[in-house]
Amino acid sequence: MQTKAIIIKKENTNEYDQWVTCYTEDFGKLTAVAKSVLKPSSIQALHLDIFNLAEFELISGRGMPIITGAQAINSFSGIKSSLAKTATAYFFIEAVDKMVFENDKDEKLWSFLVSFLEELNKNDSSPARLLRQGQIRLLDTLGYLPETGSCKACPDKLSEDNFGAFNHTLGGIVCKRCFLSGHGGILISGEDFNLLRGRFFPKARLLGTSPEALLRRSVLDGMFEYISGDKFSSLDLLAVLR
Repeated sequence: MQTKAIIIKKENTNEYDQWVTCYTEDFGKLTAVAKSVLKPSSIQALHLDIFNLAEFELISGRGMPIITGAQAINSFSGIKSSLAKTATAYFFIEAVDKMVFENDKDEKLWSFLVSFLEELNKNDSSPARLLRQGQIRLLDTLGYLPETGSCKACPDKLSEDNFGAFNHTLGGIVCKRCFLSGHGGILISGEDFNLLRGRFFPKARLLGTSPEALLRRSVLDGMFEYISGDKFSSLDLLAVLR
């Protein structure tokens, strides 16, 4: 079966083989074997580089499929030539690796990954702005973006003067009063609240957010770690860049 895929990560196995984890257009996330890819004579190695959009065939193997005939469609050289862009792209492939189950096809997620990497590859204005826009879009695509209209613990409306914390158990934001009365959560700043509300007005709200606020660690970062139950090494790299 032939498919297109974004390469997420690779792990050496045996002497010359690699396990390649990727998100495919036809099957969702899967791990396959790239045979003899570590040999100096291998012609598949560069085509299966991390972040690449590649096309290849999958054939049956013992335990997992085998990749053959890989061809890179887009190597995203603009991303790989910039440390800030590389760190940003790394966050999203790490999120897919940690938060998405294998063999669960999602056309919206595939479309998001390809379009985001294409935009990051050609846009030189602000990787930090694209990071925040992308985080909101990915949370929305995966069904984890919290509601910001009203408190999840009481009927009170949320506003820039009345918000407290993100409560994952309740699936949204709780107001100041509910947070102080015992409902737990991740405290959020005014910039965080506006970013979360950006699902409705993404460009307008993010364009009005200062670069310093975009670079600062956001509740959006914490939400990904909280939902996945694991730390993101890409966030450590982004912290160094900040």
